[in-house]
Formats: sequence, C-alpha cells, structure tokens
Amino acid sequence: MPERHRPPSEIERALHTGPFSEALRTAIDRSGLSLNRISSKLDERGVRVSAAALSYWQRGSNRPERADSLRAVGLLEEILDLAPNTLMTLLGPRRSRGRWSAPSTPLPTGALWTDSSDLDRTLSGLEKDAPRSLWAVSTVYTHLRERVATDRTLGETRIRKVVRAETDGVDRIIAVTHTDGSPTRFEAVHAARLGRVRTDPGTGYSVAEFILDRMLNTGDTATVEYVSYTATPQGPPQNYTRHSLYRPAAVLVLEVEFDAKAIPARCAGFYSPRRGTPEQSLGPLWIGNSNSAHLALSDLDAGMYGIRWEWD
Repeated sequence: MPERHRPPSEIERALHTGPFSEALRTAIDRSGLSLNRISSKLDERGVRVSAAALSYWQRGSNRPERADSLRAVGLLEEILDLAPNTLMTLLGPRRSRGRWSAPSTPLPTGALWTDSSDLDRTLSGLEKDAPRSLWAVSTVYTHLRERVATDRTLGETRIRKVVRAETDGVDRIIAVTHTDGSPTRFEAVHAARLGRVRTDPGTGYSVAEFILDRMLNTGDTATVEYVSYTATPQGPPQNYTRHSLYRPAAVLVLEVEFDAKAIPARCAGFYSPRRGTPEQSLGPLWIGNSNSAHLALSDLDAGMYGIRWEWD
C-alpha cells in the first residue's frame, strides 16, 4: 500500500509559508512560555528584548531589524525549540534604513473602498483627473485624531500629515470620507486652503481638494492639516474609525478621544490589507486618564488601519 503522507502541523505550515509574525506567534503558543518568560530567557543569554517588543513582533506591527534584534531571533529559535534559521529565513532581506521611499504604483480605489465605482464617480465630479491628484502624493506621516461625542457618535476628525510628491507639478491633495449618508464638512487648518467639495448623499462619499501653499515637484514634501465634521444621523453608535493608505507609509498614528460619558469598555487596533480580507488584530489598546487611546505604527504596508471599541 502506498505510504500516506501526514498532513503538516500548524507550526510546520507557519514555518513554511510565514509570515514571520504568524510563525513566531504559533511557535510561542506551542512552547507554552509567556512573553515575560521568553524575555527573561533572552536576557539570560545577553540580549534584552522586552515582552512588549515580542508582542509587537508576533502581531506584525513591528519587526526585528537592528543587529541585537536579529541576534535575538536566532536565540528565539533555540528557546522555542526550532531548527536554526527557520525564523530568520522568514524575515527576508533587511529593510533599508535610509530615506523612506514609496513604490510608484498605488492601490486602486477598489482595493480599499466599498462600491469604488461610486467613489470614482464622486471624484470625477470634483475634477476629470481627480484620481491622478489622489495618487500624486505618498504619505510619509499621518496623525488622525477622532473625537467621540456624548451620544457615542463621531464628531470632529483632525488630520495632520506630511505628504511627498510622486510626480512634478503637485499643487493639491484629495481627502475622501465615507459615511452612512451624511455629508462631510471640511475645513483647512494649516498650509493649505479648501478648494472644491463634492458629496453624494446616496452613496455616503464626500471628497474635497486642499490647495497647497506651494507647488511640489517629485520628492518635495509638505505638511498639511485639516478637519472634517460629519453630522451622524440617528442610529447605532459608530464603534470604529479606519484610515486607508494607498501606498506604504513611514508613520501612522490613530488617536480616539472619548467624551467622559462615552468611555468604552474595550479598545483594539486592527489592519486589513484589502477590502474584503479578514481583519488582523493589532492587539488591545489602553484608554488613559485623558480618555483617549491611540495606535502608533511605523513602516506600514498599504491597506486599512483602524481602531475598534466596544461599550458594555
């Protein structure tokens, strides 16, 4: 009789296919060791990696790159009883540590937005070549601050970003919001003025152009700050905020400030590489005495990042 092949175990699959974060998480689960215990074992071997850093590695929100971190990966293979270089191989080539750069091809709107044809139509109402303006810049840094009102609805959204021109002659950026039908009001705050705004109550899309205070050529950067306000209709309170990145970005900070009468019981970060793909948890987020929680990430891939919360 022909020999039957044993199906690969979860750890074998993870080590074979990756990514590094999934393989590390599976190996840690299999070991039964706590992150604090693993951190102590690394310390005993002369390498200091905190339990928090290990948590970031296994969640995929950060990755080991420095020399001491790479040494820690080799020691992790020993501590977790793995064959040499199994985790190291999944890391792939080290990322360049020089000037951050984004690839030339952005994600299409359909990869990030529901009913992207409706968005494209709203964009074309703004200007014929609005998608070009949407993709003409990459985002180096974004700080999005959301406020949740007493009635548990979203109120003001303040966005401050550093953008970089990916082509010559960039004189504007495009902002996009999507709601349950309420139009969004925009206001320029810094280094730009509000241009044309188009809303489509039927689809919930609102788009606005912000005219920069100077024209950018390829590689030039600019800081921009603006605010959006959405009058949320009566209905279930919104329990998440999400930001879409068309290209990889260097830094993204999402912050949610809750009214003192609307503080949730739980809060967590999430990521999804494309619309329709399962969300990947980025772990719980703590709500401090300022009644706010934040998610700070670096060296991000394109995709959707957000914070979700729950009330008891």
